[in-house]
Parts: sequence; structure tokens; C-alpha cells
Amino acid sequence: MRYVTLGLFLSFAWVLSGCFSSSEKENSVTIFPTSGTGDVVDGEAVEYDRGASFTGGDGSILVDTDKPVTLTLFTPDPFHLNHSRIVYKARLKTEGLTGEGEERGIAYLELRALYAGGEEVVSRGPRIPPSGTSDWVPAETDLYLDTGPEPEKVTLALGVEGHGKVWIDDVVLESRPLRIDYLFWGSAVVWIALIIYIYHLFTKQKSLRRELESIRTGA
Repeated sequence: MRYVTLGLFLSFAWVLSGCFSSSEKENSVTIFPTSGTGDVVDGEAVEYDRGASFTGGDGSILVDTDKPVTLTLFTPDPFHLNHSRIVYKARLKTEGLTGEGEERGIAYLELRALYAGGEEVVSRGPRIPPSGTSDWVPAETDLYLDTGPEPEKVTLALGVEGHGKVWIDDVVLESRPLRIDYLFWGSAVVWIALIIYIYHLFTKQKSLRRELESIRTGA
């Protein structure tokens, strides 16, 4: 019986490893263009700066503002984003970014998922946002979209709390499937092994009782 149990646990490990490798294959990365403002949702509120680029390519998007703003840059297709962890990544650069009063003088990414009925979930990052004057810094924020209704809309925005200049470049959205299903099936294998083991103990106990009864009766 111990070989059966060992085989089941090896099968469990094989199933998990297969699921994890398959989940890696399902990861997706969407790259958004920053070589112009034509694809930017709030395109009239931003500028294209050909001379500033993190990637050394075709420029970046510039926000030059004298007040706090949150500008929607892109709205990726929400189809197939449910039941996944989505990660909004970009590079930010600032110049003379300061705040007044309670404003912190920072720039940040905002990731928002909107659902039917007006429900929404929002995530902002990075944990330490750039401020003042800074060179290109990495920034990211993420959301975990569970197995409920699929979001009707997902938005990638740039927030500025204060006034000054902020550049954004190298904008991507990564989608990484959640592994709840894989863990569920892995747990199912463990439960099957446990049930078989309990059944084995039960039948072994019955066999032992019969042997003891035979000894007592002299049969």
C-alpha cells in the first residue's frame, strides 16, 4: 500500500509541475506605444517628446501640468483578463515635480478594473513614487482579478499629484493566470490519497479482527 501512496504523491507532484509550467505558457504581455499620442485616450492632455526616451527609441509621452491630474492612457481589451494577476509596468521620469499644501508632488501609475453596476477596483504604484527631478525609474502596480464576473473595462492611467513634468515610457501590461485551479486539483489528489489510505487502514483492521476471532474460536 505504501507504494500506491507513494505513486499517488508522485502523480500529485507531476500534476502540479505540469500545471505550473502550462500557466507560464499562458502568461501574456501587451506593449503600448509611446511614440506618439494617437493611441492615448486622453491624448489632448499629453504631449509627445521625441527627445526623451528610456528605451532609446522613438520618444515618450510627456505630461506638463500645473495642477493634480489623473490621465487615462490606454484601455486594454479586458477579455481573458479575468482569473489572473495583471501587472501594469512603465518607466517614469520627472522634472520639477512639487506639491502645494497636502499635495505630495509625486507621479504614479493607476490600474483600474470596472465592473457592471459601477463596482471597481483600483491599484496604484510604485510604493515609493518619483518626485522632484529624477531620471527614469521603474514603476508598477497590480490587481488580482478573481473568478467572479469579468471586468467590463480596464484602464491604465498616469497620476500626478502636484505640478511639474512627468514622462512615461516602456508601458506594458502583463497577465499572469492565477493558480487557484491548479492548487484545487493538487488538493484533490491529496484527498484521494488520504481516502485510499484510510480505506486501507479500515480493511486492514477488519482483517485483523477476523484473524483474532479465528484465534479465539480455534477455527
